[in-house]
Amino acid sequence: MKRLLLTQIFLVLLANQIQSQELTAKIPNTDVVSKAGAIPSSGYFSPVILAHSECISNATRAEVRQIIAANKRQIKETNPTAFNQKGSHPLFILPIKAKDGFNDYGFYTVHNQVDHNSTPNNNLLDYNCGQRTYDWATGNHKGTDYILWPYPWKNMQEEIMEIIASADGIIIDKRDGNFDLNCANNGNPNWNGIVLEHPDGSQSWYWHFKNGAITSKNVGDTVVAGEYLGAAGSSGSSDWPHLHFEVYDSNNNIIDPYEGNCNSMNPDSWWQSQPNYFVPMINKISTHNTTQFDDACPVIENTYGQLNFFPGDDLIIRLFYRDIQQGAVTSFTLLDPDGQVYTTWNWTQNWGQDYATAHAHWQFAVTAAWPEGVYTMQATFGGEVYETIFGVGTSLGIESNAIPEFTLYPNPISETLFIEGTEPMNQITMYDIKGRKVLENKVNNSNATLQVGRLNTGVYFVHIGTQGGRMSTHKVIKK
Repeated sequence: MKRLLLTQIFLVLLANQIQSQELTAKIPNTDVVSKAGAIPSSGYFSPVILAHSECISNATRAEVRQIIAANKRQIKETNPTAFNQKGSHPLFILPIKAKDGFNDYGFYTVHNQVDHNSTPNNNLLDYNCGQRTYDWATGNHKGTDYILWPYPWKNMQEEIMEIIASADGIIIDKRDGNFDLNCANNGNPNWNGIVLEHPDGSQSWYWHFKNGAITSKNVGDTVVAGEYLGAAGSSGSSDWPHLHFEVYDSNNNIIDPYEGNCNSMNPDSWWQSQPNYFVPMINKISTHNTTQFDDACPVIENTYGQLNFFPGDDLIIRLFYRDIQQGAVTSFTLLDPDGQVYTTWNWTQNWGQDYATAHAHWQFAVTAAWPEGVYTMQATFGGEVYETIFGVGTSLGIESNAIPEFTLYPNPISETLFIEGTEPMNQITMYDIKGRKVLENKVNNSNATLQVGRLNTGVYFVHIGTQGGRMSTHKVIKK
């Protein structure tokens, strides 16, 4: 217990001194059963800890309110009834969504909530009576932070997190053109984003957009729920690409849209369907060629992803968690190219507390005893099964930041698979889960169709080579 307390104090001290830090704990596996000596290393667990320092200052909020008042006066000159309040408060949809074409398990975590303890300096209370929030010497966090996870800087550049209107409203403030690669919560007032006023007079604030990734609509224009507003960035007072979502009622009182036993700000939920407090899930499961992990701000991450391995290689399995609680168990099953169980083990997060955002990795030494073919790595967590594939001695290829972009649809497929890309292809090869070639086409276009009706049901891998010498691999399911 003493060691655990010291560890927690150490984490708090670090979190208040640095922009972000990833401390790593080595946590042993249990119940390991393996063929041919395919033994995983212990799990190396790294929670993401962000600095607890000033987010939006009171001076910045006062300046925003002055701008809003001026904008509303100007809007009313041409639309006198624009702000005639009517109806009850809105019921929100989630203010973010994944970019079209995103096909991984998850892209964000909820890292901070509204602080309901108004006493600053580490007196914390969220709506659910927990401490998933923060404050600083002179203020409290007044919004909800949806942060990009994993690879926040890479996914920011790719605009994976789209910010959408949580309810119908009028744009009453819009900011763009500010630097968007900030690495510190320091009260920086130069944010990009949108403020909406809803029919009842309440407001929703959307902050920290990526520069240039914002709606073409302007102050005075209306938007509807679900309409694109922008993409997440790290503009203004921000140390991580994210959306800060802040809500006020018609009397400018701060609102926490989440209903809970410790929310004394408002008596009911402002959500159409309130999200759960804990959403234990794996946002991504992937294979890599090194344990190296890029976490320097604001460097666009190299994922070090790899799909194909050979005897003598190190194989790293990495999981990116959302809401991993103390005592939570992840169960692993590695299936060989014949679909038979090759290795199983369990792993328990026992580092003393719950974490909203974290990752962990395990390492294998690939030997000549591993059969060639395509393996499936499954991880069961929070009642769901997550999986990825990799090859040993196959032609699956290597992931990299230089992979050409292709869209394959529909998936699952029945008769015809359509492929659309950003550059001309020269060859398409399809493999089954055992690594056997089942189809090969020569092409000379950025678009192609494959007739797959004769194939058996199951999992297949489409290997695409481009005329520029680049390659990418995609998983499809034949039904």
